[in-house]
Amino acid sequence: MRTGDRRVRQRLDPRARADAILAAATEAFTRSTYDQVSVGAVATASGSSEALVYKYFDSKAGLYTAVVRAQLDQLATRQADAVAALRPNSSARDQMRVTVGAVLDHVQHLQVAWASPFFTGAYEPAAVQDLRRRYRDELVESLRERLDNPGYRRAQLAIIGFLGYLGAAAQQWVEEGCPASDRGPLVEAALGALQGALGDWGSLRPPA
Repeated sequence: MRTGDRRVRQRLDPRARADAILAAATEAFTRSTYDQVSVGAVATASGSSEALVYKYFDSKAGLYTAVVRAQLDQLATRQADAVAALRPNSSARDQMRVTVGAVLDHVQHLQVAWASPFFTGAYEPAAVQDLRRRYRDELVESLRERLDNPGYRRAQLAIIGFLGYLGAAAQQWVEEGCPASDRGPLVEAALGALQGALGDWGSLRPPA
């Protein structure tokens, strides 16, 4: 191979190298499904070798898990920031409205459903499915703790059903290209589903 055909590998410190690989992997998994992405392609895109990718992420499954974990962490931060930005004495409905909006903003940013904690892919490794499940469980628990009666079974089931509805609706919205005209109706439908299942918003305490 001629010298001019070779990709020059930039020297980076370990943290910067891992970040570069993660960024390249995020882009690769955004363009193609998990089964279609190769570690070699990620290595080339990040200016690394396959050996370096495996050094930092152990396996393709480990790399994908790191990508999804980073996206879920970003979503959690986005949701927390949205709630924190609410005016004092905002209602429980307002909190849920900005929480739903944060989910839609997040999946719209990458235009892929796997960025959502509610997505389930046919080829996803078990570790990623467990990661999503833990995120959903923590979200359910955080909402359950805000119930006036945390042991009220109807309210517990209402929260679980609401998240299932939101996940399915958000995934379809992404698959249809995130049409702006559908965003408002989607948010209102999700809030209506939760309100109907709870019975009224009074069951859920507003943000502190």
